[in-house]
Amino acid sequence: MALISMKRESSDGMDYASYMPGKYPGGLCLYIDEEQCKALGLTTSIKPGTEVSIQAKGIVTSSTESVESDGDDKGNDVSLSVQITDMSLKVMGKVRDAAGELYGA
Repeated sequence: MALISMKRESSDGMDYASYMPGKYPGGLCLYIDEEQCKALGLTTSIKPGTEVSIQAKGIVTSSTESVESDGDDKGNDVSLSVQITDMSLKVMGKVRDAAGELYGA
C-alpha cells in the first residue's frame, strides 16, 4: 500500500481540531498513551522530530457526501472518520525539524 501525504497545500485556514493554523489537520495527529506504547514495544521515549513509519488498519465509523460547496473541484465533497483498530510503529531514526515541517520556517 502506497503512503499518501496528508499535508495541505496551503496553511491559510484554521485547523479547528487543534485550534492552530497548520498544514496537517489535527484530526490526523495520533496520541499513543503509555499502555499503547508498551503494546507497540516502545519502552523508552523517542526524540521529538524523529521520523517513524506507521502501518495501520481501521474501520470507517462515519462517512458524509454533500454537494460541492467551496468551488475547488467538480465532484461532491466527501469526508469520513476512521477508527484505527490495529497499528505498528517503526522508528526510522532520521531526525527532522518537526516545528519547521509542521508550521513552516
